[in-house]
Amino acid sequence: MAAPTRANVLTRVLVRVLALNIAVACAKLTLGYATGAISIISDGFHSLTDGASNVMGIVAMRAARKPPDEDHPYGHRKYETLAAAGIFVFLLLVVIEVLQGALSRLRGGVVPDVTPASFVVMLVTLGVNLLVVRYESERGRALTSELLLADAAHTRSDVLTSCAVLVSLAGVRLGYPQLDAIGGLVIAVFIAHTGIRIGRDASSVLSDRVVMNEDDIRRVVMGVPEVKGCHRIRTRGSADHTFLDLHVWFRGDTTLYEAHRLSHVVKDRLMGQYPHIADAIIHIEPPPDAIGNAEC
Repeated sequence: MAAPTRANVLTRVLVRVLALNIAVACAKLTLGYATGAISIISDGFHSLTDGASNVMGIVAMRAARKPPDEDHPYGHRKYETLAAAGIFVFLLLVVIEVLQGALSRLRGGVVPDVTPASFVVMLVTLGVNLLVVRYESERGRALTSELLLADAAHTRSDVLTSCAVLVSLAGVRLGYPQLDAIGGLVIAVFIAHTGIRIGRDASSVLSDRVVMNEDDIRRVVMGVPEVKGCHRIRTRGSADHTFLDLHVWFRGDTTLYEAHRLSHVVKDRLMGQYPHIADAIIHIEPPPDAIGNAEC
């Protein structure tokens, strides 16, 4: 039996996490509407976006695992980044929903019905979220997947919001019902912070921000004795799927055949040192007249 591909492994992780997130969201929303606690309802919607982002991730992985084709010569991996950006959009919608609910509760003054069962449900769902964060973070680092790491960050914010809900419920239980609405506002801040971070990371990939340190690349290139220098080092893509191009200098009397062979030596060393490089394009050049003044 063939070993599962990276995309298949990622999809399995997302399906498992989706099942847990849906269960957590249903538990919170059922409890929230039963007790009238806006903080629990807000947290339930937050958990529901965890599940929605998992669905988006599963759909994106089906596209991302396609090999390069005529229309997409660089492959389809940016669909994974688009899914991470989609998580940002979901978080933005949740922030709006949470703010509306919290502000409405501050004006309405309705006192939620907080029972011991409320604390039990929130503590159980909190434990499930902690397991999800740990599992998804470990798999994300092992697979160098920006999607899993972004989704884990999303769920991590859910852990923080659940803690805020527990504090607000304790306050309501002690006779401070306004803490329920304040807890909802705190949740909105947590969600917004996570969304900004995820959106920033996704935009870095989509805008072709530099991925690798030039000095690290230069160190490998200059390890080939025949190389006289290098410049115009450019990288783009994601941390696990990087495209590199650079200019490498060889002696002016080097034959085209030899320079071509040496360029493949440089490429092989780079891709061997950094397996996440999907492709490296090397431009062959003779060294400039004034090497001492040139960038290398």
